[in-house]
Amino acid sequence: MTSSKLPRFNIFYGWWIVTAGMICLLLAGGIGFYTFGAFFIPLVNALDCSRAQLSLGMTIASVLGLAAPLVGFWVDKYGARIVMAVGALVTGAAFALLGLTHSLWYFYLMCLILASGHFGILNIPVTKVVSNWFVERRGLAIGITLAGFGLGGLFMLPLASQLIAILDWRMAYHILGLIILVVLTPLSIFVIRERPQEMGLLPDGKSAEEQVKSTSTQNAQVGTSWTLSGALRTKNFWLIVGGFTLAYFGTAAVITHAIPCFQDMGVSPQLAATMLATVTGISILSRVAAGYFADRVSVRYITIFAFLLQLLGLVILLEAASTATLWAFVVVFGLAIGAMFAMEPLVVSRYFGLASFGAIYGGLWALEAAGWAGGAPLAGYIFDVTGSYDLAFIMFIAITFLAMALIFLLRPAR
Repeated sequence: MTSSKLPRFNIFYGWWIVTAGMICLLLAGGIGFYTFGAFFIPLVNALDCSRAQLSLGMTIASVLGLAAPLVGFWVDKYGARIVMAVGALVTGAAFALLGLTHSLWYFYLMCLILASGHFGILNIPVTKVVSNWFVERRGLAIGITLAGFGLGGLFMLPLASQLIAILDWRMAYHILGLIILVVLTPLSIFVIRERPQEMGLLPDGKSAEEQVKSTSTQNAQVGTSWTLSGALRTKNFWLIVGGFTLAYFGTAAVITHAIPCFQDMGVSPQLAATMLATVTGISILSRVAAGYFADRVSVRYITIFAFLLQLLGLVILLEAASTATLWAFVVVFGLAIGAMFAMEPLVVSRYFGLASFGAIYGGLWALEAAGWAGGAPLAGYIFDVTGSYDLAFIMFIAITFLAMALIFLLRPAR
């Protein structure tokens, strides 16, 4: 069988893979990542702790990023379906158990377990399996898939805020964790397939004749496939690590502290949650757009532009003096993070190929953990000491500029 479509639906199965991946990111990412801000102040009040202490939960979770290469190795060796199913079980259970939080140490422990599951259901396995199904349209397919993260923030953050307001934060954790368990576990098992050849299909939904004609184009798209050890010896790998790590200092800080920051400026909790949800909603458009243009323009240029948008967003937030200015920040920062998140796996696949994609992407995540681990608690510490986020934003503006410079130094992919 070499047909590129399923006879019953007349749709290339790769697009079902994209849909399944998007749902995984919508729920696992939207619930497990973006809702942290909604629970932030209720947890600070319940645990009687500082913002810096609570932010340490994200730091602890980020430290587990050091194990990302191992997750990537498992994806390369055992396949995405098994890793994603286990990840869904761990993520859902840990999120539900966060509702039993009674102390900081318990909260930190659950954040650690939650992060371990997250690596199995988020970008590493999802983008690997989507990349296997697409070559010429890989950028668009990954952009659409990663839009699930934005959709998660758009829908899950307001849902979490409403559940907290109507029930309480403990019950909200239980309900959201159950949603992850009952939806993502069967989805990973019954829908995900590692590569089109398993179903007698070809990448991009091509027929055998079309595949032969486009071989040269696909070879250009794929480039040379590297091992993790080989990638670690290249200058490009460390420039990519440095660029994204520095950029994520500001990203992690803003996503974690946006809601309390907005509330400090007089915005209601509900409107603050809506603003952060809108950031993620806008990021949906830029994820898809960045993926579309990545099939046509150098991923290096798109990444630099994404970092520039984050820098501009931080400047706007630093100078914000009204609700209207905050909405301007929402638009610019939403465009920035969508493009940034879409470009990372595409940069890896363009520069290092797919043979060891999971291990290389996992290695990148492990080294980037410093950005995710450092940004949020640093901003929280500066707030606790100075009573303002201004100094933190100034630091992140400078760091993001340096990130742009590092990506600019990348040599063309081989």
